[in-house]
Amino acid sequence: MDKSKEEIQTIESFNYQWSNLINAKNILSDPNWINNVESYILDELQVDRDWIRGKTVIDVGCGGGRWTYGFVKLDCKVTASDVSVGPCNYTTERVPQAEVIQSDLFELPAKVGGRKFDIVWCWGVIHHTGNPKAAFDTLTKLMRPDGGIIHIYVYSFDRGIRVKVLRKILNLISFNSRKRLISMMIKMRILHGDVHGCFDALSPKLNYEIKETELKSWFDSYELSYRLHVPQWANRSRDIFATGSRRTT
Repeated sequence: MDKSKEEIQTIESFNYQWSNLINAKNILSDPNWINNVESYILDELQVDRDWIRGKTVIDVGCGGGRWTYGFVKLDCKVTASDVSVGPCNYTTERVPQAEVIQSDLFELPAKVGGRKFDIVWCWGVIHHTGNPKAAFDTLTKLMRPDGGIIHIYVYSFDRGIRVKVLRKILNLISFNSRKRLISMMIKMRILHGDVHGCFDALSPKLNYEIKETELKSWFDSYELSYRLHVPQWANRSRDIFATGSRRTT
C-alpha cells in the first residue's frame, strides 16, 4: 500500500521516539508502571483477573511494549504489532513471552493469518493513521465473532491553536532538534508532562481528534456495544477510552 508523505513522516517519528527517547524506552524500567500495569488494564476494560486469564490479545501499535507486558503479567496469550521497527525490536527484547509482528495496521488481518482475538487493544494509534475510520474497520476484523471485545484510546478534544502552531514549528526541524526544543519548553513550563508524551502528541504529522459522536457511530455500525470509561490512572484526561463487545450467541 502506497503511503502519503504525512504517513511516512508519522511512522519515522514514532520509530525515532521509541528508539531514542530515554523516557519512552524506560517505561518498562519504571517500578510504578511494572507494579500497576495489571490494575490499569483491568480498570480500563472493567473486567477481573479470572475473566482475562488465558485470553488471546492483540496489542496493535504496541510502542515500547508497556501494555503487552501488562497482558503477559495477566496470563494472556499476547500478539504485539507495530508499523515501526524500533518499537518491535524493543518489545521483543523486553517482553520475550509475546509474539511480535512488524506490520502496518491495515495489513494485520493477513499478517496474523486470519486469526481472531478475544481482546483487540489499540491504544493511541488510529488517530495517527491516514484514515482512522478505515483503521477501526480493520481492527474489527481481528475480533472473535462471538464474545470478542475491542478497546481503543483516541484523541478527542480540540487541542487548540497553540498545539497546532507548535506542530507546524516542530515539523520544520529534525527529530533531534524537536527533542531538545520540547525538553526546553517543559523546563520552562510552556509544555506539561514528559518528553515522550509531548513528542507523541506534537511530532507526528497525523494527529486526528475524533469526536465521540463519530466514534460511537463506528461502534454502532458493527452492532458493537459502546462503553466509555476513563480509567482512574488517567482521570484528568479529556480523551476517549472506549470498549465495545460482540454479542454472544
